[in-house]
Amino acid sequence: MTYSQRSTHAAASSDITYLEYQIGQTEEHLKEAEEVIEVKKQQLEQHRASASQDREVYEEVEIQLMDEIAQQQTVIETIRKRLAELDEELALLGD
Repeated sequence: MTYSQRSTHAAASSDITYLEYQIGQTEEHLKEAEEVIEVKKQQLEQHRASASQDREVYEEVEIQLMDEIAQQQTVIETIRKRLAELDEELALLGD
């Protein structure tokens, strides 16, 4: 069922519009989170390629970047779960 077909059902129309908006927002958050993780990965690669004289500082920065990447991956998984939930809710309203 297309959006225009669903929107003819007055009760569901605003719910569908809201869910579609939420899906769009969530997809945008996912895109932003994926961009952040790519930047962090590039920073980690650049850091590894640089020759640091202080090994302790070098390792601290590397650990920090790896932690930030892991945290961002958790954020991405959470966003993907939310997106799946929203898609499911939209499908249920479409029926």
